[in-house]
Amino acid sequence: MEKTVVARKKEEVKKLTEKLKKAVSFYIVDYTGLNANDMNSLRRRFRHSKFEYFVIKNTILERASDELGLEEVSKVLTGPNAISISYEDPIGPAKIFSDFYKENNLPTVKLCYIEGKWLSSDDVKKIAELPSKEVLFGQLLNLFSSPINRFVSLLRNTLSNFVRVLDEIKRVKEKETEEVKGEKQKEVEEVKEEKQKEVEEVKGEKQKEVEEVKEEKQKEVEEVKEEKQEKKVNN
Repeated sequence: MEKTVVARKKEEVKKLTEKLKKAVSFYIVDYTGLNANDMNSLRRRFRHSKFEYFVIKNTILERASDELGLEEVSKVLTGPNAISISYEDPIGPAKIFSDFYKENNLPTVKLCYIEGKWLSSDDVKKIAELPSKEVLFGQLLNLFSSPINRFVSLLRNTLSNFVRVLDEIKRVKEKETEEVKGEKQKEVEEVKEEKQKEVEEVKGEKQKEVEEVKEEKQKEVEEVKEEKQEKKVNN
């Protein structure tokens, strides 16, 4: 029985690994708060758009992502998780999640992977605003009979919008990195300052002890001198 369970888990890891290899994007979400009807509704939307969406065990997802060197995944593997996988349209699932979230305030996208790039929940909201592949294709078809400059203009604008979104994501990531570096540097300076303060306090205490010892010794010397002086007078 135990061997059967182990074999089944290995097969699940193998299947998920193959799916992730073929994927152009995948999204990991926390579905906490969604009831059975909500989950079924969300599954239907993904199935209708030919995207995969299913609940996944954290252990299976962790092993599959580890085999592919996707280390970022392990950072979000807490609580119940589901995954959406796309093999052609990388931003299609983002639009479904965005629309569903507007209606239900759930689920929460934890992490997104699009063709080698890691995106946060906020990044997913931004790319969800881009035109879908179907919409873009329809716009291009409508322009086939139009002058070529209109076609080129639309294509340029669409690409420009996408590049701007990626640039904005990059800018935000760089800003976050700089803020983290600044906070770390501040922490280091604070620790150094505290240590210096502690050293100064210890030095001050030691100096005070030395002065007290010197004062006591001096007092003893004076007392001895006085005793000798008294004996001398008495004799």
